[in-house]
Amino acid sequence: MPPGCREPAELRHLVAAAVAPYADRDVLARRIAREEERRRALAAFLDGWDAAGGGAPS
Repeated sequence: MPPGCREPAELRHLVAAAVAPYADRDVLARRIAREEERRRALAAFLDGWDAAGGGAPS
């Protein structure tokens, strides 16, 4: 990770703290879970793509 970048867990914590007074925690938790699910699905797709030889063109 480039210098000065924060880990995703730390960013989630900072965002949660900033929006806590204004957000419904249940809705926020569902949104975060959905985002994590999408990230896992994308990672799995990309892993499959690489395994199938679908890397970037040379």
